[in-house]
Amino acid sequence: MVAGAVARPILWWALLGLGFLGLQAYVFGAWILSDDFRPIAPGPDALTPLGEITMRGLAASFPVLGIVGGIWVLATILRGRELSTIQILMIGCGLCLWQDATVNLVRPVALYNTHYPNMGTWAEHIPWWFSPNGGRNAQPLTFQSALYFVMVPIWVLTAFWVMKGAKRRWPRLVGPHLVLIAIAFITIAQTGAEVAMVRGEIFAYGGVIHALSVFPGTRWQFPVYGAFLWAIGTVALGCLLYWRGENGRTIVEAGIERVNTGVFGRNILRSLAMASAANLAILAYYLGFMFVSLYSDPWPTDFPSYFSNGICGPGTGYACPSPDLPIPGRGVAPAPL
Repeated sequence: MVAGAVARPILWWALLGLGFLGLQAYVFGAWILSDDFRPIAPGPDALTPLGEITMRGLAASFPVLGIVGGIWVLATILRGRELSTIQILMIGCGLCLWQDATVNLVRPVALYNTHYPNMGTWAEHIPWWFSPNGGRNAQPLTFQSALYFVMVPIWVLTAFWVMKGAKRRWPRLVGPHLVLIAIAFITIAQTGAEVAMVRGEIFAYGGVIHALSVFPGTRWQFPVYGAFLWAIGTVALGCLLYWRGENGRTIVEAGIERVNTGVFGRNILRSLAMASAANLAILAYYLGFMFVSLYSDPWPTDFPSYFSNGICGPGTGYACPSPDLPIPGRGVAPAPL
């Protein structure tokens, strides 16, 4: 299969990607076959009018985006053609979906709206899950239908286009300058997008550091450091696209030309290699977010039932996170209410 040692980089990247694929399959399979695969009720509180509009808008748009993107990728494969870099990026980011729950792995931080259609969450089926009541924070299916497969690649492409545009505007800029410009741009843009989504009641943030957040201490709070960490991950992937070789391949595809396989085999190897890079970049974002969240300030007290969802607070058995409380989890008793 391999013609020369130069082919080894793509194989190693693809092997790591295969591991991430197996992990996602395991987590989702365990969730679907468990009692956790059931809807979580939103409780007695009704959505705001804006929240209702947002929910209907996402239900009408995100599944369509996901389906159209899937058809585009599948049609390319069925025609026996080689996938483009954007298409393998979509597949690679789609294989990061299992990570969406990990921001709450150590302690609850991000809260999804359970008025959205849901079948619970796969959170507690992630092998190293730590935070109690993780199964109460249901994943909104309409939102997730295109989030990683389509929307994350759009952020990566935005970082790529920003670096390309900056280089065209200021030709003397070098790599570090371009990266910093892209990080700044994505941080600002992501802050605006997330504040809009919080206001639209797609999700909310419980534990944040108030001094580093907008609208701190309210149900509309958003941690700006989350946007900064997201920018680092997406710009890292944008760098893969920006600094491609003369053959148009990213660094994780190095040596693919020396692998003796057909178009279908190359598509698989390239997609798995991109999945490894995407998972590492997004995992860095979530690990950073988890670490910073260990020092978050007390939660707001006005979350409606469809955000609190019995995750913490009265009636749940332990208090919501606060700097003066221990982190509840395996082997740690919950803080009394």
